[in-house]
Amino acid sequence: MGTDDLDSQGGISLLNQVFGYEQNGYVTRDGIYVIDTEHRNHIGVDLAMIHNRKTYDNHVTMLNKDSFVNPNSANVNAIMKINQKDNYTQKCAFSTMLQIYSLFDIPLPKTDEGKMFLLSIDSSHLGHYAPAFKRIHNEWLEKLDLTELIDILNKYSKAEISNMRKGEKLTFENNILTYNKEYKDWAEKHLGYEIILPKGEFTQVVEFKQEYDPSITLKLDITHDKNVFSCAMTTGKHVSYSRIKKIIKPAAS
Repeated sequence: MGTDDLDSQGGISLLNQVFGYEQNGYVTRDGIYVIDTEHRNHIGVDLAMIHNRKTYDNHVTMLNKDSFVNPNSANVNAIMKINQKDNYTQKCAFSTMLQIYSLFDIPLPKTDEGKMFLLSIDSSHLGHYAPAFKRIHNEWLEKLDLTELIDILNKYSKAEISNMRKGEKLTFENNILTYNKEYKDWAEKHLGYEIILPKGEFTQVVEFKQEYDPSITLKLDITHDKNVFSCAMTTGKHVSYSRIKKIIKPAAS
C-alpha cells in the first residue's frame, strides 16, 4: 500500500524484488483505495500508519515520549523514540527507500550519479549541507551502514545532487495510478531497477477526514485515537493526520 510519490513507489518496487509483494493499495488525502477488495493483508510503504498496522516508514510519528509507538512499523525514528517535543532535531531525515536499502542490505546504485539520484529522493541529502545538522545526518548514515553515501555528499555540492531530482509525484486519475514516462525512465536508469506500477483499477474503501494543526492546539495526543489511520509531525510545530470518517467497503487497512 503506497502513496503518490517516488519514495513510496520505489520502496514498493524494492520490496517486490526482495519478497515478491504486489501492490494492492493506494492512499490519498481522501482515503484508501484497493484493487482487490477481498484482500486483507496490507503493508504500508512510506505511510505513517499507527495502531499496529504494518508499515515501512521514516516520519516522526510521536508528539512526545508518551505517544503511542506502532510495534509493527519499521521506522528508525519510532524505534529511537524521536518525538516532536523533546528531540525532533535529532531525527533521521532520510527517505523511506534508504531505510529499506539498509534493512535488507540491498546494494546501492553502482555509479556516483545513481547514488546522487538516490540521495535526492525526498531531499535525503539536504541535512548534510546544514551546519547545525550535518553531524546528526552523518551519524544516521553510519548507523544504517550507508557510509559510502557520506563520500558522495562530501564529493558533490547540494546543488549538484538537487539537480539530479526529477518529478517525484505520481498521477492518480480515473482510479488508475501512473507515472510520467520521462521521470520513470530517469529513475530506473539511475537506480538500476524497474519502478513497478500496479496493474488494475482502484476502488475507494475508506474515506478520510484530513487534519493539519499546530500541535499546541491539540487537546489530546492523537496517536492514542483509534480512528486515526496515520499521523506525522511535519515540522517541529505541526502535525498532519488522517482520521477515518467512513468505511465504504470492508477491507484491511
